[in-house]
Amino acid sequence: MKGEWKEFRNEHPELYTQKILRYGDWKQQEIYLTLPKGKTGFPLIAWFHGGGMTGDFRECPSGFWNGEYATAEVRYRTSGAEFKSTDSLDDAAKSTAFLLEHIREYGGDPRCFFLGGMSAGAYLAAMVGMAPELLRRCGSDRNKIAALLLVSGQMTTHFQLKNDLHYLQSAYEPVIDEYAPLFHASCEIPPVIFITGESGLDMPARPEENAFLAATLRSLGHTCAKHYALSGHDHGGAFASCDTLLLNFMAEIRKERLNG
Repeated sequence: MKGEWKEFRNEHPELYTQKILRYGDWKQQEIYLTLPKGKTGFPLIAWFHGGGMTGDFRECPSGFWNGEYATAEVRYRTSGAEFKSTDSLDDAAKSTAFLLEHIREYGGDPRCFFLGGMSAGAYLAAMVGMAPELLRRCGSDRNKIAALLLVSGQMTTHFQLKNDLHYLQSAYEPVIDEYAPLFHASCEIPPVIFITGESGLDMPARPEENAFLAATLRSLGHTCAKHYALSGHDHGGAFASCDTLLLNFMAEIRKERLNG
């Protein structure tokens, strides 16, 4: 599902109720929440859209609307005349902490809170889930996240952040510092799935960065870091084909957490 934020139609009123939440005072600090009707104890997926931290639109895998999951589509401040990509990162952490705090109120199961995103959204989700101080500053904890769902995100320092903070490196010169998910590689991060397109078709170095981080996590003793590079898929194609992999992965995590 991709479109302007004003488009929040209930495509399946027999299955869902919808509401818009605010987690801050700025216009963009909104969460578009879709809840399974008549159910409690459901898993919740918080999802950050892509767009290089400059685009502001809805973008969420359509497979999430299967009547089983609640979906929180997070709108965040984007880089431009008024805000910078560091504001996007702050909003990602703040919205995640907000949802973790209130998940029970909406009927969700706190054991099954999933965090993910596409492209720049995957970068934001990775940072929130991997850099422990981001959620800690918001009074929360990355250990409350059941798993990370990352679709073709930049795992080095994001090119828009480099631009906003006036780095000397160009967009595709890799930087691994505190703003890079790779910098925070640890066996203590939540389970994670990386999905990218094919090398040479996806954005430059995306499949390689994701494969490298997955391999690094496994070498550090992480027991659940999976990477799938989808043959024949470009950047957008990875998003278009990610649904089944994500749903199967979440089903595995849910089974482990509910039975553990």
